[in-house]
Amino acid sequence: MSEESLEELFPAPEQGEPLTSIVFKGVREEAEKIIKYLNTNYLLEEKDYFRKILVEKKMLKKIEILSSDVKPCCLALDTSFTSPPLELTGGKLLVITRSHLFYGCRSLGGEEKTGTVGYVRFIQGDEKIGTPYSKIVEREFIREVLVKKKNGLLDLDIVLLDGELFPRIPPGYVGKRNSESVIIKAYNRILDLTQQILELAEETNTVIVGVIKRVYGMDLQVVLDNPMIKVNDKAFSTFILNSGEWIDIGSYTSILNYLNKYIEKHRANLEPRRIRSLIERREWITRVINAAPTTKNVRVATYKAIHPTYFMIATKIEAYPTRKTSLDNIVSYLSYITGNNGVPDPIDKVDTMSMIKKELLYIVQQQLYTELTNKTKNPLLALSLAGLTNPEKMFKIGFK
Repeated sequence: MSEESLEELFPAPEQGEPLTSIVFKGVREEAEKIIKYLNTNYLLEEKDYFRKILVEKKMLKKIEILSSDVKPCCLALDTSFTSPPLELTGGKLLVITRSHLFYGCRSLGGEEKTGTVGYVRFIQGDEKIGTPYSKIVEREFIREVLVKKKNGLLDLDIVLLDGELFPRIPPGYVGKRNSESVIIKAYNRILDLTQQILELAEETNTVIVGVIKRVYGMDLQVVLDNPMIKVNDKAFSTFILNSGEWIDIGSYTSILNYLNKYIEKHRANLEPRRIRSLIERREWITRVINAAPTTKNVRVATYKAIHPTYFMIATKIEAYPTRKTSLDNIVSYLSYITGNNGVPDPIDKVDTMSMIKKELLYIVQQQLYTELTNKTKNPLLALSLAGLTNPEKMFKIGFK
């Protein structure tokens, strides 16, 4: 969206105007801005054209009917963390939870069918460390499970992640192996784990899929070579697709090739901010693939579930197919377990399981205070370290 002044973004309300009137007026104005900025009239006019082009490129496909004999063993997992961390007088308290759910499996190799575990970290540095820490927890568990499968200890056909499979890592953090920064080390650990789990997935014929619920990427704009497309992939696919259809966007290698061509072709015509964004995306993909080469084969797709409903949201996924299971088969299976909110049911379940409730934060903070009191023999010192920085917000972590 083009740059706007603060006065344009937040105009002063008319004196004496009721709140509801102000809100409705603001909504109307924002709707007009959305229509203009996202070029929605163009989408309406060219919908049939887009479908035609996607068919010609063999990107728009029908979802295959799933055989009743297909009953894969699936692991779904999700992680959550406190963002921002809970602020204490001596630092910040980061809580991470990891939930998993196995279904359709004969042997679990000692793993519980469902479970949630928690991790607590007291941090004094960058509070953004929660993002990479949670991904490390997620991928360590996947590696552990895949090693068990490799050793014949459990059954597993598909792993579903709540979130991306291709690591979202700032380009400047990739490859700095000798850095003393904890956050850079954490991001590089994610790259190492991603390489390992994809190698194990290949070796054990296990599909791994990341279900991306919050979509900001505009790969279809690039792949279709059309700057007039202003909406993200999820919005575009929700509008373009019918139930039971999907779009094969391609591997990250092919997306990178499309990016190179798109940037060179449109560099002179696009807004400088958009060009910077595309160049940063290209650099990110390039560095991740160089650091974890197996990621080049991660495939990207969007689909609309096969069950017709009045309004169906499209789903965007990143998938690592295997020799035995194609992307077509993966989309077919996911389609049958996806609701009208565009989220596969197992992901919905583990998302609920991994939520960090305020009661848990209360217990953790109180337990930390108790432990520090016992170890220091000084309640005042313990309070100086583990007391709440903002006592008036105690109700947010479960204080009555």
